[in-house]
Amino acid sequence: MRNLYQSPLENSNLPIFPAFFFPNIEYLINLSKFDKVMIEAFETYPKQSFRNRTYIQSANGKISINVPIIKEKTLRQTSSEVKISYNDNWNTKSFRAICSAYGKSPFFEYYEEDIKAFFYNKYEKLLDLNLDILSYFQKRFQINTKIYLTKEYLKPSDELDFRNKFNVNSTTINSLCTPNFKPYIQCFSDKLGFIENLSSLDLLFNLGKESIDYINNSILNEH
Repeated sequence: MRNLYQSPLENSNLPIFPAFFFPNIEYLINLSKFDKVMIEAFETYPKQSFRNRTYIQSANGKISINVPIIKEKTLRQTSSEVKISYNDNWNTKSFRAICSAYGKSPFFEYYEEDIKAFFYNKYEKLLDLNLDILSYFQKRFQINTKIYLTKEYLKPSDELDFRNKFNVNSTTINSLCTPNFKPYIQCFSDKLGFIENLSSLDLLFNLGKESIDYINNSILNEH
């Protein structure tokens, strides 16, 4: 599914991004600004991040969907080594939560089977799952950025280093491109109001192909 390019360079001046689980809208807007980016594969896997978490809107407000990982006691794992745990059937429970949240959204039936596959194909490694998800949303949202995988850990660099720009525990937008999140109709907008910068799933199910214009217009209307 994914369309990856092997970097010809050991070290590159390209922007560096992490690989997220159903990346939020802010991530996709930032990604789409560049023709080429590197995806970090050899960082020491950080806890409490969007790499295994995404946020959706439910009837009770904003909730998280988390991917449990297999914890290695003796190893400091890199992101490319992290394996997914299926002991608690998280995939079935998570997809049910998504169905409950978006089952009545305008475009749910069009994309339901596509999204279901990410939960039921039982990927072994988190990075493989995240890269396939990213490739899928690039195609759906017409984000033509070329993706290269790092061949080694790249030291923190300049302003083009996005690896620590998206804070899962903060409501503050901290990316380099701070988009203007124009409100759109969400499933529970009448009850909860508009919740900005949710998972790419929220945009897909609520706007469908209009997501392309939403992302492009957000870039043009940066703060």
